[in-house]
Amino acid sequence: MDARDEITWLVLELTPQGESAAEEGLLEGVLRDHCDLDLGHPVFIPCMACTHKGVRSVLSVMEGYAFVASSVDDSFFHRLRSTPYVRRLLTRGTGIRKVAETIPDANIRDLRHRLNEMIGAEIVEDMEVRVVDGPLVGIVGKVVEIYDNQASVLVEMRSLYAIKDFPRFFLHPVNDDE
Repeated sequence: MDARDEITWLVLELTPQGESAAEEGLLEGVLRDHCDLDLGHPVFIPCMACTHKGVRSVLSVMEGYAFVASSVDDSFFHRLRSTPYVRRLLTRGTGIRKVAETIPDANIRDLRHRLNEMIGAEIVEDMEVRVVDGPLVGIVGKVVEIYDNQASVLVEMRSLYAIKDFPRFFLHPVNDDE
């Protein structure tokens, strides 16, 4: 793929209300609704909250910011100005030369990877987890053993009952309320 064809991302600086919504796991939905983004439009919130056995944890790789793929229509910018969740869109230049600042997809992939590593470090035995990367995305299982950066997960399906090893950063805890 030509680098010019890759996604670029708009950088949104959040208000305190936006940061709270991010920590509660609500910011992506709020941005989609308020800014009229369809479900397939890429949005990345660099934090995740999870609750396991009644204990809530919030992990963040970049507090105070959110990212939206730059392929938005002009109404997005107008709607964004009226939201109480976003302080501003990062821009460069001044006056008529003012343009939205974008960052390459490689930066977002790096942030996602770092967030997944942080989340993976929180994985413990007996925790129910969901696979978020690799060929078995979406599979849910129970951690039976942890060693180094790997976790053995018991996967039970109609026709499959197996223990599969995953890198810990491929796994996210399933929240108590899911």
